[in-house]
Amino acid sequence: MEKILVLGGHGFLGANVVGAFEGKGYAVEAASRRTGVDARDESALTAFLERARPDVLVNCAAHVGGIAYNAQCPVAIYEDNLLLGFNLIRATFRCGVKKFVNIMPNCTYPGELDLYSEPQWWDGPMHPTVLTYGMPRKALWAQAWAYQQEHGFRSIHLVLPNLYGPRDHFDVVRSHALGALIRKVMDAKRTRLEEVEIWGTGRPIREWMYVEDAAEGVVLSTERYKEIEVLNLGSGQGCSIRELAEMIKSSVGWNGNFVYDTSRPDGAPRKILDVERMKHRLGWFPRVSLDEGIRRTVTWYFEHRDEYL
Repeated sequence: MEKILVLGGHGFLGANVVGAFEGKGYAVEAASRRTGVDARDESALTAFLERARPDVLVNCAAHVGGIAYNAQCPVAIYEDNLLLGFNLIRATFRCGVKKFVNIMPNCTYPGELDLYSEPQWWDGPMHPTVLTYGMPRKALWAQAWAYQQEHGFRSIHLVLPNLYGPRDHFDVVRSHALGALIRKVMDAKRTRLEEVEIWGTGRPIREWMYVEDAAEGVVLSTERYKEIEVLNLGSGQGCSIRELAEMIKSSVGWNGNFVYDTSRPDGAPRKILDVERMKHRLGWFPRVSLDEGIRRTVTWYFEHRDEYL
């Protein structure tokens, strides 16, 4: 059976991907900066891959955050992700990795589309709030395409929506809206606050996928998908930030009110993936509903919240 290396394998998605591969009997190794593997250093990355000799490399590594974090650290986000992607393609090719599996954010799609369908991936500019993250990830795809044209390099590129679940960041600046809202609402209940602030109008529509479902989809795609064209993984369903906030409020059992700071950016108005290609190619669909996933995540955060205080 093939040996799998998960880069970023100690992170939120990466750790779940490692577990999903292990659950199917694969030999899996997790690597990250935590274990001394910094993909921004090409020579060190190449030396590591020559020792590890994986058949498949799954890239879950990224320098990423929500809108607030993107606004605070645009240079670091852009440069780190550009270096990471550039080095990864060169090193995986040089070290004879048979297949490269790359995780892509949905923000690489044009920002004004109502539905993110794979044939439209190049059909317009990204939303400016995510440009410094999305552009390096799109450049990675172009580099992989170039290596395929010249060397027959095999890679697949999976576009995921926002993820959530146990062991998320739950940081009010670094995390995406769902994790940040769970922490804010739980903290408000604990300290008896009557109001929680939310950036923007609350109107943007977002799609969310439970992280264990995402990991299962990554494993199936690694096994079954063979094309370089991007493949969406998700539910194809979304809800507004206002609706999401009310779901979290109900799950937590908090009775306060939300205050919307409309001076803050909303980001793209709508981010929903078209998942027809996924259903046809993989014969798969995520299993955990948003209601159930929020309930599980709130329960987990309640049991571990002292780690975040």
